[in-house]
Amino acid sequence: MRVNLRIMVEGQELGNQLLVRERAQRVEHREEDDHRNEHRQAGAHRVDALFAIQLLELLVELLLIILVFGLKGGRLGLDGRHAHGGAAALEVERHDHQLDQDGEDDDRQRVIVDERVQRFDERKQLAMFYALRTFANERLVSQFLTFYHNPEIDPHTLVEPFLWIKNLWMPDSPFATYMPDVQSLRLVDYKVWNDVSAKLVADGVIPQALSFAGAADLTTYINDVVTPFISSAAYAPYIAPVAGLGNLNILGLIRFSIYQEGNGWFLLPILSVVSQIFMQKLTMKNTQMDPSQESSQKMMIYVMTFMSLYFCASYNSAFALYWVVSNIYAIIEQIGFNKYFEQQDRKASKAEEVGI
Repeated sequence: MRVNLRIMVEGQELGNQLLVRERAQRVEHREEDDHRNEHRQAGAHRVDALFAIQLLELLVELLLIILVFGLKGGRLGLDGRHAHGGAAALEVERHDHQLDQDGEDDDRQRVIVDERVQRFDERKQLAMFYALRTFANERLVSQFLTFYHNPEIDPHTLVEPFLWIKNLWMPDSPFATYMPDVQSLRLVDYKVWNDVSAKLVADGVIPQALSFAGAADLTTYINDVVTPFISSAAYAPYIAPVAGLGNLNILGLIRFSIYQEGNGWFLLPILSVVSQIFMQKLTMKNTQMDPSQESSQKMMIYVMTFMSLYFCASYNSAFALYWVVSNIYAIIEQIGFNKYFEQQDRKASKAEEVGI
């Protein structure tokens, strides 16, 4: 009897221990599930926040486009094919992301989203570059043909100024004229000349439309009509260089002139370089990388800086303005991302401490 009683007591104690252990395991599993759910929710919130900010960026840039193209009201309305092409190029599709079981896929998802955001930005900038270049070509042809057929008009009334820039469709630079020169007009496709001249005839601005059959016809027109008129007394004062500062060259490689009627102060190219460097350094500062990647990343800074300077100094001021505003917005966006993720990390660390 004593042996059986002792066995019963020991069995009861063992059963109680197993019950306590089982309850402890259940509590531990419940805490792990809660912790895992918090990670999943944090990851989902990160992805949603990234795309929400990207949509906000798109809205801001669309407002910028409206500002640029609305400077002169109806005169600067975008053509339907430009709007269609821009919309198609700016289209972006959101893909669903799946977290793994322990919720540790947040960093990988952030990298995936950042890569897609970068590709989206590249497509967007490329689309804006072609759209603004096409529209700039149309405006330059329109300005030249209008003045050619109406030389009594003050050419300052034909251009679209923006703050210190005299003509939004020429580079922001004292090395560029504010009226179209021969070189800028040579770069325009002959079809653009035909289309613009037809619109000007319909508006009663010029008497006859152009009908070039090909690039050879345009070359003949440039040589026989455009070049002589630009060299004439009616047009030459607006593209005349400062005395002694024409046809300058550096080591025989870079040729330039400083014009009396320069189009700008070179502010947008400078702002593009400064904002590009700051944006790249901010990105590097918040990205962990091994030493082998740092050298390539620094080289990327130099390449992107040179590209910013080249595009903003060589092409129309409208694109340079878009580039600078996009860089500034990207800097603000990056700072916002950093603060958001720091806040999420603090919440996650606090949750882990409470769980411990």
